[in-house]
Amino acid sequence: DAPPAKARLGGLGALARAPFAARPFRGRFALGMPDAEKDASSSSDDDESEEEDNESIDDKMKRITQLGRQGNIQELAKEAKIADCSPEMLKFASLKSKDLGNEAFQKKEYEQALEYYAGALVGDVPDKHKIFSNRSACFFQLGKYTDALLEATKAIKANRSWSKGYFRAGRAALEMEYYDEALEMFQKGLDKEPSNKDLVEWTEKARKIRNQQAQDKLVKKHATDYTKFDELTKQVAEEEEEEEAANDPNRIILGDKYYSSSKMEQRQLKAMLGYKEPPPPPFEPTFNSDLVYQHDSRGAKTQNPVWDPTRREWRIDAKPAPSRIDYSDSQQAQAVAMFLERQTDVQLVEEWLALLDAQASPIDAYVDGVRDLIAQMLGPEGPDGKREKHSVIGNDARWLFIGIGCGLPLMTAVRYLPTADIIANTAHRSFYVADLALTIAAANGIKKEQVRFIHRPSQDLAIVDPDGEDINNLTGKVDCVVFDYELFDAGLLGKGVLAKINHAKKKLATTNHLTMPMGATVLCAPCEMICPRGEAVDGIDWRNADDTRWSAFYEVQNLDKEEEVEPWRSLGLVQELFEFDFTEGEVKMSGQTDFHFSATDDGVLNCIAFWYRMSLTSSVVLDHTPACLSSSGSRIKGAYNRHAVQWLAAPIQVSKGDNIHVRASYSRSRIRFEVMSPEVPKLDRRVSCPRWLLLRLREEQRLEAYRKAIDKALARIMEAREQVPKLDRPPLRIVHLGAGLTQTSMVAAKCAREAGVTDRDIETHGYTVVAMERMPKVVKLAKRVLRHNDLDRDVFVCSEEIRQLPNQPQRAQLIVAELIDPGLLGEGILLLLNIARIKMCNAFDHSVVPNRGAIWAAAFEFGEPLGNVHGFDVSAFNHYRTGLMVDLDTALENGSARQISNVFEALKFDFEKNEMPSAHTINLVPTESGKITAIAFWYVIDMDPDGDIILTNWPESIPPPDFSMMEKDVHKAIPIRQAICHFQGDHIREVTKGEPLELDVGYNTAWPQFFWPGTEMVTKESGDRVPKPPPMPRHRLAYEKLKSETEDLEKKLQSGLMFDEEMLADGYAAAERIALEPNGNPNYLIDPQNANYFHMMFFV
Repeated sequence: DAPPAKARLGGLGALARAPFAARPFRGRFALGMPDAEKDASSSSDDDESEEEDNESIDDKMKRITQLGRQGNIQELAKEAKIADCSPEMLKFASLKSKDLGNEAFQKKEYEQALEYYAGALVGDVPDKHKIFSNRSACFFQLGKYTDALLEATKAIKANRSWSKGYFRAGRAALEMEYYDEALEMFQKGLDKEPSNKDLVEWTEKARKIRNQQAQDKLVKKHATDYTKFDELTKQVAEEEEEEEAANDPNRIILGDKYYSSSKMEQRQLKAMLGYKEPPPPPFEPTFNSDLVYQHDSRGAKTQNPVWDPTRREWRIDAKPAPSRIDYSDSQQAQAVAMFLERQTDVQLVEEWLALLDAQASPIDAYVDGVRDLIAQMLGPEGPDGKREKHSVIGNDARWLFIGIGCGLPLMTAVRYLPTADIIANTAHRSFYVADLALTIAAANGIKKEQVRFIHRPSQDLAIVDPDGEDINNLTGKVDCVVFDYELFDAGLLGKGVLAKINHAKKKLATTNHLTMPMGATVLCAPCEMICPRGEAVDGIDWRNADDTRWSAFYEVQNLDKEEEVEPWRSLGLVQELFEFDFTEGEVKMSGQTDFHFSATDDGVLNCIAFWYRMSLTSSVVLDHTPACLSSSGSRIKGAYNRHAVQWLAAPIQVSKGDNIHVRASYSRSRIRFEVMSPEVPKLDRRVSCPRWLLLRLREEQRLEAYRKAIDKALARIMEAREQVPKLDRPPLRIVHLGAGLTQTSMVAAKCAREAGVTDRDIETHGYTVVAMERMPKVVKLAKRVLRHNDLDRDVFVCSEEIRQLPNQPQRAQLIVAELIDPGLLGEGILLLLNIARIKMCNAFDHSVVPNRGAIWAAAFEFGEPLGNVHGFDVSAFNHYRTGLMVDLDTALENGSARQISNVFEALKFDFEKNEMPSAHTINLVPTESGKITAIAFWYVIDMDPDGDIILTNWPESIPPPDFSMMEKDVHKAIPIRQAICHFQGDHIREVTKGEPLELDVGYNTAWPQFFWPGTEMVTKESGDRVPKPPPMPRHRLAYEKLKSETEDLEKKLQSGLMFDEEMLADGYAAAERIALEPNGNPNYLIDPQNANYFHMMFFV
């Protein structure tokens, strides 16, 4: 026999281990015969041909190996024909390959066995059904259950009287959760061979598992989201996409563990089938708040959680980190940073559009600043009307705009200086940013000779040889540099602007250049922002929730918009901290200052609010001082986040007159505050809470509507209970869906007590209220609040997914559903309410709060004013109206929207009777001529069956169709926001006042739908039918591609962090490092809030 081939061969290539050897044969791949029978002519190949053939062997070996792994029998047979194999030779090789496959299978080398078995199937080998069965067993052992089922099916087709094929099919189907089909396969196998012990055993197992699954008992013990298996089936398509996108600089290439969560799910499946290997418990991270005050962790230790399978516990390993701002040592840190940067790019256009709609102060200030800068260059106007030019820089100066933003400052410079040399740098990587800027420039008649666009991050800008290869860069130094508003965050430095300013001043600008902005001053005030202490309408003490007021980075808010921020107050005078002069040769990258303040009132000092006053030019200032603290009386326009809040290491109880010593410091991309006196312990943090849940504690009208409705429902339930003999009365049980921090659950428990529930009832029957909330750390916090308010015996908080719960033996008489968003259906009230009915209530004997709900709507035109903003057309931003929520009152007030039709009732739902509307067509009569670009809608909810208690988010500026609703007990949800369905492209309708048109109205499980009759519909992966998107401009298509890829990447990252302990360990360490200083690394431009929220995900 010939010696074994050195290469690992598959399929026909594996036959080289038989009495044949693979040899080159005139450009074809041949199976050579023994030496005595070789064709003598084969040895006379010339050297050049021999070299070509040797070069082709490797490629062909790779192809054949791949065919063997795939089990592609047809292609392998073609290769055999090409190799000129005789039938006898092929049969002998196939039998040999089968024997080798059996040996590999015994050694548990399943992938190798698959290759051998594929080769065995090429020839005319007897008992092919057994080979198919063996291939099924190999795939099963490798966890590829779909392939295992396919091979088992082939075995059945090859020999329908053989019982083992049915056995293999049953095992694979069972692993895939096809319980009925698995049982059917096992039973058919028993029909063929009734005495087969394996079939008898697994038939019984399958029957038990099927029955248990029907009762959802196993799902309760081992909750698994099996939709993640969909990612595994897409692996081949993703590999093809990777090859196609290899040269895409925006593409993030991740390791296999980012694409698969199978490691954890394999263990869970095994546990369901009786194997004793439970998954690791959830990782409980701890954040050391002292890290906030370290400017850089160079040389320090980074906490890395590691799962120890022997001891079955998480342990913390301290790894040395080269620097907080250097991600080169960690693939996970680079992947998370790239994801956060792309997420930032997706959000950019939404922020610009919001500023334009609100006619916000930064836009006006920057346009005025550019005008003032140009006036300085032209010089002051003399008595004769002539201008004296700037002593150094004239109107022929070269301009550089770093960051384009909405484009208005740039176009203002072009308008007043049509012959100037102007360069615009996008400062981002995403293509759509550059293409959108070019589109807006073209719409305003700006020629490419007037502005040179450079699309690259600002740190990559350099002065290059004009005749060199790098044509996308500067060819000379500039005289005027404008840093766009988008480079600054609410805390001034969070986006790493200092490094960008120094880079431009040192490398790109002339000695006597002008800079805009010229400088900025950071100001602060010590503040109290705490939860209610029992004084609110719920009467609950929420002080435990204040323990969640912490974060690795400061948070941004708009302290001027009372309805969207928690109540706060200043406990001291405003302090000026740092003054940055951007006209200096170099801006310092770090600094520190101490300040003292005397407390102006008693209170809890738990945060420092800070902001900036920016001098764009000597006469144009952008001052973000909160209105209640401003002495100048300047009014800021627009509801945008402009204030930063840093939570202190621990809250401090202060009395009026107390002296507090605070140290403020800044590094390259953040500002920090540390209380030096009195001494404050730095607490380790383990639990956080979404800020919207804390804000919701103050929604008194919403809570009052629920309280009144629960009171009425309980009165009816208790009255009906009195008609039942005492010994036959079931215990009172209330189910609360969407419980959050269980505020409404506690109110319901109090209502139950007032309705007659006693301590003895609770001791006998257990909890009165079952609160369902999915966020496990929020559940922990809720339990602490319940204990603190002595309601932990009344309310049970469950973090299980309700769909995974078994049917409950004690049935509830009342469901309270707090699953309401501005569009009524967005939080899944229809689906989850039905599941709760089935699993937790008597089918015909329960009440629901809320009782009914209706969706009202009207047609609107959005974005008309963008056709003329400071004399420029920026209507291209209207292509990005993709949001699902809108503040109609604000939009109508600032003119960004106008109403085109009267309001109409679109859909009506009866939650208690489970009566749902059908899709229908309505006649819409325009009240104004214009374009219908959107349908805005909102809800009116009858909380009780009588319709006396109303909860609504009806816009204040739109009158109802009749005033009967106003005569009832109406409660307004705060903040008042509405939902919206935007039309794009061809779907926007031009209408004439008084001329009616038809509109189709429908809904899916989570969202209402509005579309024009005749609109082409498409089916999404979820199965929902939606209107087909219309043609879009190129920049919008690029945006949609970026957005879709970023969302997919987010799902994969989160999936890996939840189901892969190795990735969880590396991912947490990466998230912590980046959140502490998101833009410390100048190679990334990340919104700090995105990094902060990504880190907080581990604590929620």
